[in-house]
Amino acid sequence: MLDETPFRTPHSPFCIDKGQEMTGLWTDSSGFLGNPGVRRLLWALAVLVIILLVRTLAQGAAPLQSSAAPAPVDYNPYAEIVRLQKRLELFPEDAAAYAGLGLAHLQQVREDGDASHYQQAEAAFQASLSRDEKQADALVGMGMLALARHDFVAAIPWAEAVLAVAPHSVEAIGLLVDANVELGRYDEALAKGQAMVDLRPGVASFSRASYLRELNGDSAGAIQAMQRALEVAVPGTESWRWTAVQVGHLHFSLGEWQEAEEYYQAALQSHAAYPFALAGRARVSAAQGDTTAAIRLYSQALDRLPLPEFAIPLGDLYTLTGQPEKAAEQYGLVGVIQQLNQAGGMSVDLELALFEADYGDPATALALARQAYAARPSIYAADALAWALHRNGLDAEAQPYSAESLRLGTRDALLHYHAGVIAQALGDNEMASQHLQTALEINPAFSLLYASDARERMGR
Repeated sequence: MLDETPFRTPHSPFCIDKGQEMTGLWTDSSGFLGNPGVRRLLWALAVLVIILLVRTLAQGAAPLQSSAAPAPVDYNPYAEIVRLQKRLELFPEDAAAYAGLGLAHLQQVREDGDASHYQQAEAAFQASLSRDEKQADALVGMGMLALARHDFVAAIPWAEAVLAVAPHSVEAIGLLVDANVELGRYDEALAKGQAMVDLRPGVASFSRASYLRELNGDSAGAIQAMQRALEVAVPGTESWRWTAVQVGHLHFSLGEWQEAEEYYQAALQSHAAYPFALAGRARVSAAQGDTTAAIRLYSQALDRLPLPEFAIPLGDLYTLTGQPEKAAEQYGLVGVIQQLNQAGGMSVDLELALFEADYGDPATALALARQAYAARPSIYAADALAWALHRNGLDAEAQPYSAESLRLGTRDALLHYHAGVIAQALGDNEMASQHLQTALEINPAFSLLYASDARERMGR
């Protein structure tokens, strides 16, 4: 149950209408390396995929209603890819089926991490639109594909094209929320988020409310909204498991490790090998000092799904436990994964900038960070640029970007750690102490590598 108090930010209200009840959603951490934006974006895309698939497959199956089986509760994208390919052999002009095929390929990326599905999704969406240029699910799918590839500017006209044919499409509004967040256009994202909640309170809108609250420093409200999303998600589905993990991540980011563990365990009770929950439990184990369990759990998650967000902390754990060769193997895997992502049409400048700044070449990190900030000037791009500048000894230039990364009041320990290190490099020890203390207060285990460094810099 959401708090009854109407919440506000300096930007706008964000409310849920529940019959006669109006509940506010506003007051007033890595996808890849501590940036929660990528994580939330992937989840929001998954929710939209599932919502659209239910509708698209129902429409596409119309000529075969007598023999078609109902859609499974826990959606299997690979099975749907096979089913729709067979259907298209019989009905090659079925635009809705092509749209469903594209959406299934997008969801399959979450299952196996293979970015080549993006190209197959694009081909399916284009095939759909060549048969029906106003096929709304294919238009939404193209917008989702643009977001998945981190081409946030391109996602906006696709969303607008959807609204031209379906003015009340909540999926299109969700695309606009996500694109504007990643482009650093937070006022616009808030306005679109409000419209989305007003139009359809549900998993997709509650999740966005959660992330926008988180960005604006309302951590408790972010948890509240994500718990509401969990309440309305269908139990036992992948969407429900992912939502449970996100609640866990929000608790973990505040140092509430036991609460986080409960949500990760709940997801694993639904699916014992769910990689995101395994990785969540690994984070808790590492925070509690059990490096053996953390290594085992991260390894299990990585075996299930090869993602940088699993490989990097596993490498860090090997570094901390004196196993440099195994650490190097994991860090090398990150480069391979990102090459494959780039081959699939995905822009990974921001993610690689952070990786290079921490583990690779500072000059490369800076070039990538400048490109990322020019393309998507969000607070996390500003942080990446600040950190890359620091790694190159350009702290005076870094400081304004570091301040920009904190302009929303986001309670992200890594942002404050970066700001503290930069302030210390500039000789502002008082400001450095404030930021480092804030980082440790938010979450004393915010980073495997940097939490101990923060304590050392504080003289602890």
